[in-house]
Amino acid sequence: MEKLEEEIIFGYEKKFFSVQQIADNFKISLAKARYVLNKSGIKKRTISEAIKKINLTKFDKGNFKIKENLSDLEEELKISGVMLYWGEGTKEGNTVAFSNSNPEMIALFLKFLRKICNISGKRIRALLHFYEDQNEILLRKWWSKKLKIPKNQFSKSYLHKNKTGSYHKNSKYGTISIRYSDKDLLKIINKWIQEYSEKL
Repeated sequence: MEKLEEEIIFGYEKKFFSVQQIADNFKISLAKARYVLNKSGIKKRTISEAIKKINLTKFDKGNFKIKENLSDLEEELKISGVMLYWGEGTKEGNTVAFSNSNPEMIALFLKFLRKICNISGKRIRALLHFYEDQNEILLRKWWSKKLKIPKNQFSKSYLHKNKTGSYHKNSKYGTISIRYSDKDLLKIINKWIQEYSEKL
């Protein structure tokens, strides 16, 4: 095997580079990089795996790491986070997604993600749902400060037209959706939900 082929395989399997990154690094065509990997029987990544690897290698967005040996307080936080997700979270797909209009509930779930799941803060995305009688800029600023999420990690807000919400107590700040794209983490949280439902 030629040295270049060895480096291509090493880059894909050990450094987790994408095929495009490998082609760019070695100044070769995308087709040639794919040919070397296919010829060597290297299994192609799934879309979910590819996204995860590109986050790590290109955008420096780390993975999660579940905390072990929890204290009593941390165990309570874990249970709280799992119960919240059981009630309000999206159970299917490839993304951990939790939506609510209650600021304290959103903050508690984020604390669970940060402290128990040790997620990468750079990969958190927030989506604001607001109404026509609310100020989007002020709401985004308020949620950013409350949740300690930079404003550049907010997706384009969603305006609910022909509806008003500020007079509804629970919609004073609109509704926020927290998203963390990681299929493996979603599987773990769903597994915890199942375990607690059977235990409790």
